[in-house]
Amino acid sequence: MIVRTIAPEGMPRPTGQDGHALLDVVWQHFSTSLRWPTFDYVDRKLYASGLQFEEAIQQLCPALLRGVDADLRRLPQGMAELSLTIAGAANCANSETRVNSFLVLLRTAADIEPHFQPTDPGALPELRPVDLAPPVDDPELALKTRRSWFAGFALALQEPCFRGGGHSLDNLDWTLRYARDIRPFANVHRVDEYWRIREQVLGRRRVEADNTPFQKGPNRHFAPAPKAKPVPRAAESVEVTCMLHPLIAEVAAERYSSGFYYDAVRSAFQAVEHRVAVLVGTTEVGERLMGIAFGAKPHPPKIMVTRSMGGSLESEQNGMQFLFKGAMGALRNPRMHGPDEKDARDEADEMLIFASFLMRRLDIEDEQRKSASLGP
Repeated sequence: MIVRTIAPEGMPRPTGQDGHALLDVVWQHFSTSLRWPTFDYVDRKLYASGLQFEEAIQQLCPALLRGVDADLRRLPQGMAELSLTIAGAANCANSETRVNSFLVLLRTAADIEPHFQPTDPGALPELRPVDLAPPVDDPELALKTRRSWFAGFALALQEPCFRGGGHSLDNLDWTLRYARDIRPFANVHRVDEYWRIREQVLGRRRVEADNTPFQKGPNRHFAPAPKAKPVPRAAESVEVTCMLHPLIAEVAAERYSSGFYYDAVRSAFQAVEHRVAVLVGTTEVGERLMGIAFGAKPHPPKIMVTRSMGGSLESEQNGMQFLFKGAMGALRNPRMHGPDEKDARDEADEMLIFASFLMRRLDIEDEQRKSASLGP
């Protein structure tokens, strides 16, 4: 079988025909429906053609395909989406038009970013269809163009130079966010140019991990973990279910349900930050805002989120200050200013629960203020 692709030398490629077939199943579904297929769909299509997913996937690597754990002992859940990177798409037939659409989005975003003037502190620049070519009078050509832009957007979401976004497939509308690390791609016109700069930006360690083939067993880059001591059977698995605070659910639910976990976490901690700023009445942001809000000696706190009484009150208040500061420094800031690392779903769950906990603690200050305003 001869596989003709637009992937040039220097970009990752499948190591065998089964890998090409897997990429082609994903691409054909996406190029037709503009939706990434589920694992169940891909697995059944391969099986119907006489191929096994577990064998085909070992001819690929994360630099080509997203949605699969590097350790194949943990296969994706049935409804989990499998998506292609630009390198993955470039290895598929008839992908040139949509890969070129991605490159247009990339250059346009890089041109806009240096001139962006945010109205809100911490806001990221956004790219929308209106920022691209002017409308076309021919309805059929206009629809074809909008579909091509939407496909370019969907590919961009898989790339680390972008910071997530939102979309509506029904009307082919979308929003794509990015930051200053888009700048190196301003003059990129070819996919191999993009990939070369992408690898320079990501760094050697990330590139090596992305180019390591999917395989069963522990990742070869790390020493095997020591054997764990046996634990009582009752402690093997604990499942916790909780309802997110309404203000967290409001900003994160749609993003999370669409699979944009990184974006959902960022929005959650932005919501916490915004509520603290409103309670304090300041335009400060980040760790400095939390220091002002929760009291950096010798200044008294402007917000009290404690439940303790007596001697432990000061200790809890100080601890809460560190929790809020740490949330800004360790969770909010990297998602606002660093490269998009694509949060895993399990870790995103834990971070959203933490953001919900912080938001519920802010409810304490709100209730205290409401009680004070009502008087005795």
